[in-house]
Amino acid sequence: MKKSKAFKWALFLAVVAVWATGCSNTNSNAGESAAAGQPTQNPFEADGQETAILGSIGHGFANPPLDENGNILPLEYNGGELKIDYSVRASGKAKNVGFLVFVDGQPQPYKFNSSDAPYEYMHIFDLAEDDKDTPFAFVFTPVTGKKGDTLQVSIASVYNPAFIPDMKKTASYGGYQTTLEAGRPLVFNRDADPLDVSSIPRQEVLSHVRLSTEPVTQELLEKHSVMGQVDMEALDKNVYSDLYIEGDVRQDHFQVERSGTLHVAFKLFGHPGMRYRNTFYLNHKALAGKDGISFETALTKGDVTVIDAELELEKLEDFNTFYVVSVPLNADDFPDDVVVLMKTPSLLLYKGSEQSGR
Repeated sequence: MKKSKAFKWALFLAVVAVWATGCSNTNSNAGESAAAGQPTQNPFEADGQETAILGSIGHGFANPPLDENGNILPLEYNGGELKIDYSVRASGKAKNVGFLVFVDGQPQPYKFNSSDAPYEYMHIFDLAEDDKDTPFAFVFTPVTGKKGDTLQVSIASVYNPAFIPDMKKTASYGGYQTTLEAGRPLVFNRDADPLDVSSIPRQEVLSHVRLSTEPVTQELLEKHSVMGQVDMEALDKNVYSDLYIEGDVRQDHFQVERSGTLHVAFKLFGHPGMRYRNTFYLNHKALAGKDGISFETALTKGDVTVIDAELELEKLEDFNTFYVVSVPLNADDFPDDVVVLMKTPSLLLYKGSEQSGR
């Protein structure tokens, strides 16, 4: 599984066609938005066409060492900052790219290419040419790890992360901001050095985080059966998620107040025995609260795991990209199943004008 994620997915199967049919066409709230007079057009469709390939992207570890069987060897940590040599190639709109990095499912801030660069949770950059390998490096001190540990490094590209709807010409992310994951084990030959907390970007926006469970309902199964039948048997091998804003699933945009709090709930269910670490992101930065920066959940048969939280609206900008990333922690326990990093569709949280009070 790890060899596949490190090599085959990221280098061979990573030339992903991003189709412009868009999330808005399958959004469960699309009818509601249209009824409210809000724009629901897909901003990424080619004129006169229902679908169009907007771009492709592939990425992976650059020149990784191999063992005698041709398998990629793990990364090794020997103290100080770790440097991971990497490469990306893309075409079309996918040439605007950003990367999220995780160590054992925890969001890992990193420096781009140089130890002198600032720590960021995502560095966004534009590739100069179509389908040309562009080398670069992740540089960081791991956020976790003790001598003798072998932890998974997960690297996820985000497609065209610079895009954000303006609620004038566009109101949906369409096919943008999907992810593609690569991974590789990291062996710790010594404890991770302490990371200077002041150097890490920190957004303390979350409050009142609560973890709970609730039963899977028939209504929930029917809601997820749009693209095919989802029943209790399907939950034995697949994982599903929903992001609720003030009690309803939202997938395109939501107008918020300029102050106060916003109730959000992330729900994850399916494949019994799977464990995930979940992180909320705002404008591609991991959100923190007094309860931490990521939250571990374990899936059990017949149950939905729920993470409830409040967002402090005064700390939001006027336009905000909001999503949740769930990183599997025990994929090796299920070698015959496809277990991958998951990201909810990006959601626009936006504030109205001062005059309107919204």
